[in-house]
Amino acid sequence: MNINVFTKKIVSFGVAAVLSISCGFAGETVRADTMSDLEAKQAKLEQDRRDVEEMLSKYENDAEETEKYLEEYDNKMKLQEEQVAVVEEQIALYEKEIAELEADIESKEADVEESMEKFKQRLRTLYMSGNGSMAEVLSGSSSFYDILSRLEFTERISRHDNELIDSINEKITELEESRTEYGQILETLNLKKSEGEKYYSELRETYNDHVEIKEMQEKRAAEFRERSDEIIAESQKVEEELQAEIVRLQEIEDKKRREEAEARRLINEQREKDAAANNTEYVPVPDPNPASYSETGFIWPVPTVRNIPDSDGYGERWFEERQKYEYHKGIDITKPGCAGEAVVASAGGTVIQAHDKGNGYGNCVMIDHGDGIATLYAHNESIAVNVGDTVTQGQVIAYIGRSGDVTGYHCHFEVRINGQHTNPLNYVSIDN
Repeated sequence: MNINVFTKKIVSFGVAAVLSISCGFAGETVRADTMSDLEAKQAKLEQDRRDVEEMLSKYENDAEETEKYLEEYDNKMKLQEEQVAVVEEQIALYEKEIAELEADIESKEADVEESMEKFKQRLRTLYMSGNGSMAEVLSGSSSFYDILSRLEFTERISRHDNELIDSINEKITELEESRTEYGQILETLNLKKSEGEKYYSELRETYNDHVEIKEMQEKRAAEFRERSDEIIAESQKVEEELQAEIVRLQEIEDKKRREEAEARRLINEQREKDAAANNTEYVPVPDPNPASYSETGFIWPVPTVRNIPDSDGYGERWFEERQKYEYHKGIDITKPGCAGEAVVASAGGTVIQAHDKGNGYGNCVMIDHGDGIATLYAHNESIAVNVGDTVTQGQVIAYIGRSGDVTGYHCHFEVRINGQHTNPLNYVSIDN
C-alpha cells in the first residue's frame, strides 16, 4: 500500500517591503536613507506576507484535502469492518454446524459401537454353544416349518445387525465428509478474516498517519496565520513610520518655503524703500512657486494615457495570482503600448524623493506640494528630476515603466495627506 508522505517544512520569515522611495533634500541633510529604508522594509514585509499567505493557503488547502481523504478512508474502514463482521458471522455459523456434526458423528459412532458390541455378544454366544445350538433349535422345534422359521430368524438377526452397522457407517462417512467440507470452508473463512483484519489494520495505520499529517498541516497553517497577523501589524507600524517620515520631509519643505518667503519679503521691503528713495520703479523678487494645488488644482499625471482598469483603482482589490484581496494605496494608469509615455507633475512643488532602489515602487518620484499634500509616481522606466528640484505643474518628471514589484507597464499614482494615502480620484480626473 502506498502512503503519501508530506514533507514538513517551516518557512523562515524575514522582515519585508512594498514601497521603494528614496528621499533627500538639496542643500540640507534629510536622512534620505530613512525614507528608503522604511520603504524597503515595507516592501520586504509585503513580500513576506505574500509568501506566508501562500504557505498558509497551501497548508489550509492541504488540510482540507487531507480531511476529505480521511473521510473517504473512514468510510472505507467502516465497510471493511462490516465485511470482517460478516465473515465472523459466517465463521460462527460454520463452527456451530461443525460442532453439531461432530456431536452427531460422536452419537453415531456410539451407536455403531453399541451395535457392534451386541453383535459380538451374539457371535460369542453362538461360538460358545457350538453345534449344540443347532441341536437345540431342532429339538425345540415342533415342526419342520418351525425349524425353518427359527433358522430364518437367526439369519435375519445377523443380517439386520450387518445392515444396521453398514447404515450407521454410511451415515458416519457422510457426516465426516460434511465435517471435512465445512472444515475447509471454515479454513477459507478464517483466512479471509485474517486477511480482512490485516487489511483493516493497514487502513487504520494509513488513517492514523494521515491524522498526524492533518494535525501537522493545521499546526503549520496556524503558525503561518499567526505570522501573517504579525506581518500585517509590522506593516501597519512601518506605514505609520513612513507617514511620519513624509510629514517630516514636508515640514522641512514648509519651513524652507517660509524662510524663503520671509527672506523674499525682507528683500522686497528693502527694494520698495530703495525704489521710493531713488524714485525708481519697484520690481519685487518673484515667488519661485507661485502656483499651488489649492489655486490651480491637480491635473492628470499621464496626459497620453487616460485609463484605469477596473481592478486597479484605489482601495481593496482582488489579486488573482495571490487569490486574495489586498489594499491598493493608489491608482494604476495604463493601456497597451504605454511603456515610455511621459509622467508629469500633477501640481507644482518640490521633489522630495527620486530614486531607484529596486524594491516595491521601483523608480519612484514624490513631490511635496505644501500644506501636507504630496503626490507619488511609481514603477517608472526612468526619472527626469532630482531630489530638491522645484517642478511646475505639467512638467515631465519620469517615464512609464515596470520597475519594482509589478506585472506590467503602468504609472502607480498616489496622493498623500500628511503622509496618509487617500483616494487620488478626489484630486485628479481623467478628463482634466
